[in-house]
Amino acid sequence: MLARASLRHFRHHPWQLLLLLLGITLGVAVVSAIEITTDSARHSFREAQIQLYGRTTHRIVGQTPLSESLYVDLRKHPAGWRSAPVISSVVKDRSGKNLLLQLIGVDPLRERGFRDQLNRLSGSGIGFSGLQANPMVVMARTTAKQLGATLNQPLVLDTANGVQRVTLMGVLDDQGDPRLQQLVLMDIGQAQQILGLQGQISHIDLILSEKEAQAVAQWLPDHVRLEATSTVLSEKAQLANALYFNLQALGLLALVVGLFLVFSSVSFSLSQRRPIFAQLRAIGLTVGELYRYLIVELVIIALIGTVSGVVLGVALAQVLLELMLNTLADLYATSPLELLLLEPVTLSKLLLLGVGGCLLAAWKPCRELARITPVSLQQRFVQETQAIKQSRHLSAYWVPVLSGLALVLLWLDSGLWGAFMAVAALLMSGALLMPAALQGLSRVLERLLIVSGVSLKQPLWLMLVRDNRRNLSRTGIAAMALMIAISATVGIGGMVGSFRDAVQLWLGERLNADLYISQTRILPGVRQPLPELFIAELETLEGVEAVATLRRTRLSVAGRQVHLYASELPVKMRSAYRFVSGNRDVIWQQLQQPDHVLISEPLANRTGLGIGDSLVLSTVAGDQPFIVAGVYYDYGSDSGRIMTRADTFSQHWVEQPYGVSLFLSDSHSPTEIAHIIRQRWGGQWDLSIQHASVLLARSVEVFNRTFVITDVLRLLALVVAFVGILSSLLAIQLERQHEVSLLKALGLNRAELTFLLLGQSLLLGLGAGLVAIPVGELLAWTLTGVVQLRAFGWSIPYQPDLYNWLIALLLSMAAAGLASLYPAWRFARHTGIRRWE
Repeated sequence: MLARASLRHFRHHPWQLLLLLLGITLGVAVVSAIEITTDSARHSFREAQIQLYGRTTHRIVGQTPLSESLYVDLRKHPAGWRSAPVISSVVKDRSGKNLLLQLIGVDPLRERGFRDQLNRLSGSGIGFSGLQANPMVVMARTTAKQLGATLNQPLVLDTANGVQRVTLMGVLDDQGDPRLQQLVLMDIGQAQQILGLQGQISHIDLILSEKEAQAVAQWLPDHVRLEATSTVLSEKAQLANALYFNLQALGLLALVVGLFLVFSSVSFSLSQRRPIFAQLRAIGLTVGELYRYLIVELVIIALIGTVSGVVLGVALAQVLLELMLNTLADLYATSPLELLLLEPVTLSKLLLLGVGGCLLAAWKPCRELARITPVSLQQRFVQETQAIKQSRHLSAYWVPVLSGLALVLLWLDSGLWGAFMAVAALLMSGALLMPAALQGLSRVLERLLIVSGVSLKQPLWLMLVRDNRRNLSRTGIAAMALMIAISATVGIGGMVGSFRDAVQLWLGERLNADLYISQTRILPGVRQPLPELFIAELETLEGVEAVATLRRTRLSVAGRQVHLYASELPVKMRSAYRFVSGNRDVIWQQLQQPDHVLISEPLANRTGLGIGDSLVLSTVAGDQPFIVAGVYYDYGSDSGRIMTRADTFSQHWVEQPYGVSLFLSDSHSPTEIAHIIRQRWGGQWDLSIQHASVLLARSVEVFNRTFVITDVLRLLALVVAFVGILSSLLAIQLERQHEVSLLKALGLNRAELTFLLLGQSLLLGLGAGLVAIPVGELLAWTLTGVVQLRAFGWSIPYQPDLYNWLIALLLSMAAAGLASLYPAWRFARHTGIRRWE
């Protein structure tokens, strides 16, 4: 009987059920999309690395390519360690697709035990011996089709050694294994030829036990080291952990907004059926039976909405994954595989989160309905009285508690989780304050209308203000959801704006040279060295006052991949570095001493290093201690960077300069000098000559692309809040049908009825926007000054932006106004009813 009554109600008001399902679906969809996207990005990133390592447990590497003689000596060792030489390099096709591929040069006879790619060779009559011909490659069948490459036909590739022509002599069957689609395999001898690595190899792969690994480490010379595959994979996986964590937090934010919507929709659905439940309670339905039925009904609805949300989330994840991988490529110069991962554990977790969240959101209204007396069930004022009491209780007790919790978490070193818990506490305290804020706003406006005499001339304005307070049980929850969405927009917008200002200031200081010269970069992460003769001739060029070369090498510091940079650091270049603490003159004087370095703020925060501390770095002669002379601000890498003088670098590492910064005299323009350089040396080398303004514009463009996915999630959270307002306004329109006849009998026309509901909605949006501004500013400060520091290691000065305040008010009122158009239209066209309560 209870189920039939509920089904009959939903048949008469199907939009209530649809909006309830839509709220659950959208909230779960956003969380599902983020969870699946981050899992897929991690999986894609890891699988791209595992495909390169195969069954390798350890790898011998050096600061520079290894000599073949080291591998020969290793093979001659009586222990007979399982080993294989490898050459690895990034290449790019020149067919117009511009695909980045990973070229691996292997010894086919030693490769069998390490990787299985060659076992998938098909489409060609060649065997392992065929790979010895000149010069041949094999690649995945899908990749070959994508490039339009056919067997025995030439293929042109951009390599670190220039443009090279190879022949496609076989394809790999990649069906069921898309990891093969970024690989290009060839004989190691041929790889040496086309990459210009004669007599050298990139690294040596090994399969070792722990005991064997210790023996190999002791046997190796000082200039090389043994790396465990598991350690390297873990280091690479840490690159984007903070980015993944931030996106998951945004997804949970959307879920919180969705749960407020579920709470509102469930409360209204139960409120509409109060007369039915009262009659059933009067004829013998027990509290337990009613409560159990409500839970079962909600579980069924939650399951439908959650499953729909997961399906929608999978579709959304396909879009977000591409954005995520583009962001990873921009930030870390990687090219991970685009593999959408749907793990049963992840799907189960999402189902549990959706259903559990819905039950949590609906527990309170179900409990209250089951415990209330049959007489009170039919009295509307009881519900509004309870809503007012609850709003006072929440604002008086829970808001201070949550605010205090946020302050404690921000004050203590609670880590990244603690920072996000503080953000959640701030948002929740603002949301709980929303009903009381709406009451206060209504009372202030009511007083102004009475004092000014407007209430006598335009009584509709007074009705509008009082209606907002009278329907607090409906509008309060919708206002909470809208406030959270708007405050998140203000907070994230403030954080992004402050970050952008800091990065632009940093780039403006760092790019203080007149011209930047390097060889045109074809492959990401691959920088061609500049000839020493060319650099020497630049120093003698008329109009050039100072030349600063730039070199770099990659090191492992505290389990993180860190780049060490070196330059002559002329006096004009030193203004590009701002230090966290200490006297800058003393720091530059300390750096003149041998074995002194500068470290970036992220590296200092992650390692706990400071001025005067010792830092052990791997050099060509083995591990060497260096002294930290200073800590400088840097936003170029969250893993950290190290800077030293060029002469110190030359003593310990062998990398050649890949870039040159020119500082010109005032009498010579950068355009003039750039033209002279192109005329004199442009025919010899493919030079990239850039002005600082061009580099700054490109850097800001990359910065903006990294926040595209954040903008998408902010929009989705706003859509969820929009649905909540629409649901609440439709609820008010339905509940107040009996008032239409009375209002029309008093002389109100359709325009005035529309004005009542539209005005009430705009007032709700105004209240949500006013509360969202201070909450959003606190959120922005927390995200900028605390979350960014704990997640990425860099400190960002927070810059309030009044423009965000205006956007908050406009967004909240626009969302509320748009959501009210259809309910107001229905409200005005309703003809009234004859039955009165």
